Amino acid sequence: MIKAVLLDLDDTLLHIDIDNFTKSYMQSLGAFAAQRHPMLTSEKVQTALVSAVRATVRNIDPAQTNASIVSAALATAIDMPPAAIDTLMADFYGESYAQLGNTAQPVEGAVSLIEHLLEIGVRVVIATNPLFPRAALLGRLAWAGIDLDKTPVALLTSVDIMHFTKPNPHYYEEILARIGVEAEDALMVGDDIKNDMIPAASAGLSTYWITWDRALPDGVTPNGKGTLHQLEQMIHDGWLQTLIPKPRTAEQVAPRMLGNVAALGGIIAEMNPALWNAYPDPREWSPLEIVCHLRDSESAIQRPRLLRILREDNPFLVPPPAPPAPHVRDLSGEDGNAAYAAFAAERAKTLAMLAELSADDWTRPARHSIFGPTSLLEMAHFTARHDRLHILQLCETIGHCAI
Repeated sequence: MIKAVLLDLDDTLLHIDIDNFTKSYMQSLGAFAAQRHPMLTSEKVQTALVSAVRATVRNIDPAQTNASIVSAALATAIDMPPAAIDTLMADFYGESYAQLGNTAQPVEGAVSLIEHLLEIGVRVVIATNPLFPRAALLGRLAWAGIDLDKTPVALLTSVDIMHFTKPNPHYYEEILARIGVEAEDALMVGDDIKNDMIPAASAGLSTYWITWDRALPDGVTPNGKGTLHQLEQMIHDGWLQTLIPKPRTAEQVAPRMLGNVAALGGIIAEMNPALWNAYPDPREWSPLEIVCHLRDSESAIQRPRLLRILREDNPFLVPPPAPPAPHVRDLSGEDGNAAYAAFAAERAKTLAMLAELSADDWTRPARHSIFGPTSLLEMAHFTARHDRLHILQLCETIGHCAI
């Protein structure tokens, strides 16, 4: 059942000549930077921007936000401190960026589709490539006729909070972890085959292609295609209930596990530190207990279980001992951020182990006392599912999952 719809922005919700927009954006930012800092030239800034974007697209480190990568890359390329880069970019978006929207036009049906999705209880994500700050994206949404103050979307993927970009499937996995939805329960809507359709499908999402009267490339088979108006009518007619979940694959495991780590880190970074030991519900763990559990489970349960399936013939798996109840563990010597870093390090060890597996290894069988016959692949996906259950638990404890 579809619980969330991810909507691309450019040429999905907003008519925009992206090539001309990108060219104008680069020239405008280059000129702005050169005016503020005479030691710079517009050409040098534009070259640095291209290099920074490429570095961001290549990144799959869940500890680095896209903003931190862009800032560091620009600082190196134009020899300015990152803090000065951040100030320059903030001034540009506050003073000059809005002028770039003079040729953008709303896509007919965009607002109506979003309103309909929210009315029927489907979560909406503005899944634009996260290379711009939130303020800039709010401006582009305004050009599309969409006011987020009046439209309660679950998430807007900005450079500030995301750790991956399109076309990496990790980007989609991080979104899903942040909104608490599994891939089989999500639909990606977009116009770009490379950035939207292929990576979203590889992550296990259903897909809907905005055609703009183009022919579908060979080898690409979205679940649906057409206009936003046609999509809204299809949803009204029950199309979302007809979508069949895609099979879980070995290729999904690493992006899903890394996406979970990135989402958890993003939520922690935004969390008020005073909440680490908070118990809004005395029957639930505190955030510190949740993160410590993920760290300990990765090293003591999740990875050893996968290794056992790999090393033994059809092992019988019993559930691990129940973790301590809330308030039971003495965590007085624990630091939440350090516990998260340790979890990320343990997850890196698990992924290094999984990276060595052959196709046959993923099919190795096991027997689980609750799930019955299973395989290494299924248990790896269970590990990712375990992450998301506790990420959702954390979000509910601190009062939000996404922004």
